[in-house]
Amino acid sequence: MKLFSLTVFSLYITTALGQSSILTKSEAMDLAMKNNLGIIVSKNEIEIGKINNSWGNAGAYPNVNFSLNRSLASNNIQQNLTTGTQIKRDGALVNNLAGNVQISWRFFDGMKMFATKHRLEEIEKMGQTKFIKQVNETFYNVLFEYYNIIRLQQQYASIKQMIELNKERLNIATTRFNIGSSGKSDMLQAEVDINEQSSKLIGIENEIAQSKSNLNFLLGRTSDTNFEIIDTSLLSSNIDYSELLKKLELQNPDILLANSTLSTLLDSKKEINSQRLPFATINSNYNLNRNRSEAGFTLLNQNYGPSVSLGIGIPIFNGNNVKHQLKAMDVEIKNQVLNNQQLKNQLTTHLSNAFKNYEYGKKIAALEQKNLTIINENNRINIERFKLSAITSIELRQSQMDFTDAQTRLINALFQTKMAETEMKLLTGAITIE
Repeated sequence: MKLFSLTVFSLYITTALGQSSILTKSEAMDLAMKNNLGIIVSKNEIEIGKINNSWGNAGAYPNVNFSLNRSLASNNIQQNLTTGTQIKRDGALVNNLAGNVQISWRFFDGMKMFATKHRLEEIEKMGQTKFIKQVNETFYNVLFEYYNIIRLQQQYASIKQMIELNKERLNIATTRFNIGSSGKSDMLQAEVDINEQSSKLIGIENEIAQSKSNLNFLLGRTSDTNFEIIDTSLLSSNIDYSELLKKLELQNPDILLANSTLSTLLDSKKEINSQRLPFATINSNYNLNRNRSEAGFTLLNQNYGPSVSLGIGIPIFNGNNVKHQLKAMDVEIKNQVLNNQQLKNQLTTHLSNAFKNYEYGKKIAALEQKNLTIINENNRINIERFKLSAITSIELRQSQMDFTDAQTRLINALFQTKMAETEMKLLTGAITIE
């Protein structure tokens, strides 16, 4: 198989490399990790989750408020006191100063703050899981385009090899026509076949260009960034299906997100239930009030000092709103449990199908590799027989077409196997570089 890969790829390497930079799989992954916008956005969402996950957002800390008020007034005062004294003053200034520091702390809220804090922690973890999911999906798309380019390049090299075979057939047919041992149709058919294969080359060149453009987009680069890929192998490693099943439930990002969603619903239920439990609040104040007047019975009135109060509340009846909310939450939790089970079944099915495609691709690739060896030998024999006029041009042409078809089937089987392997790694949340 390695011999085949090197043979069909050598022609492409010599014509395509030029001055272009070489891109390896590990470099492609690094570039995607650094530059892919989806990954960058997902990483920022992790930071948002960290910021929001605090005891302050959970309602565990007290509230502290400070207020200060200063007022000035000009009053016209007329007072008749019981002592017979009369006070009459126009334009008397009144100066009021009031300050207050207030601390309010609901130190027990029916355990709501602990449920809220756990929910915020789970939301932060969901952000990290979403980041892993984004990275895995991006890596899968990168590898798809990367392996697709390898597939197309191998097909390109295969067609180039087919053109060389057709040229050899054309030379033989031309020689035979010139000496009058055969008709012109053999020569013309060889030229038609060369043109047909050349047309296919142009189509594959276009597909390679588009796949490279897609890969550049995933790597956060401009679409016209030039590069070459020289990896020639689409061989897959051996896979233990039982290990994949274990990893699926432990590492699959969708399953982890579903479990976190269920956990947040359970925390939300605790938050709702806390409304039925008693709560306790401590309030503390430090007040300052000073009132000065230029005239009147009281020229200065000032008081300041702290105060503390403890309050306890017991919910008695709120129209059964909490009860209804809890019932609705129970149904939502039940649905999430069912969704989680459905998701596991669905992903297990996807994993099973991917493994079947993987096994199928390996069998087909092994068969086509053997078949290709036989066809290649038969093709060489037929060329010599054609030179001796032992077979017709049509028979040689069919032999050459069989050779190309076998190469195409082998390349596609290897690609299918490689992508099935990559899909299984995606499902288990473990896409890595071999």
